[in-house]
Amino acid sequence: MSLLYPRLLPNETERRFHLLHETPPARHGTIVANHSQRAVYAATGGRRITREELDQLRDGILRAAIAQGFPTPLSITQGSNFDRETARVLYKQCLMVPGEAAQRQVWAFLALVLLPDVCAWRWPADPSRGYTADRFKGTDLTRHAFARLWTRAHVLHDPMAEDPFHLLDVLGENDLDQIMARRSALAATPALVRAIVRSHQEDQADRSVPSQQVFRQSLMRLLRLTAFLDLDSASEAELGHLVRRVRAEARAALSA
Repeated sequence: MSLLYPRLLPNETERRFHLLHETPPARHGTIVANHSQRAVYAATGGRRITREELDQLRDGILRAAIAQGFPTPLSITQGSNFDRETARVLYKQCLMVPGEAAQRQVWAFLALVLLPDVCAWRWPADPSRGYTADRFKGTDLTRHAFARLWTRAHVLHDPMAEDPFHLLDVLGENDLDQIMARRSALAATPALVRAIVRSHQEDQADRSVPSQQVFRQSLMRLLRLTAFLDLDSASEAELGHLVRRVRAEARAALSA
């Protein structure tokens, strides 16, 4: 059964975001909670998550953070490692359906109530501008600290593989964002995203052209194709064939 999560009301989201700025980073643990009286739930669609289950979710993500040095400042590599492990934890423990995961206020609750210390550690404040609202409030789910990770795990989940989350390890942050930021054209079709990542993983033999250049050129070509092809109706095998062909064409054009 799908779980329903607390949805932090807008005024409380703003109050909590200001509180985050007013609280020194070393004391962010003091504003952690597993509930809020200023949160609501969807009326139907599953059962409400319990406080104990929220504590378990926090524990899983906190362990991933501690493994990367939390609460000391993290490096780029540590940030990427944390993101990959947290994507796995979120997808396995949250038990959300996409409709629930599309609710901005659900992610506002997770970032500002359940995990403000971890979220602020992963995305620390800029000395002149403070914390970035998108990482905490859920105003843009492609940039939210946790929503973007759940979405990656949901889209790249490969249940037939020995490790269903192995595709999370293929692309770096910037390259994966090139796909996920194009929500309507690419990321809205999970099978297409998996095909793109698999083709990049498989196409490593020819080093005459850097694989990142091939990746980005092939994305441009796929984006042009999505304007007049209905990729949602294609099978996973058909999408794999298409992506491999486009990638081969991109490599040949760059090699010429």
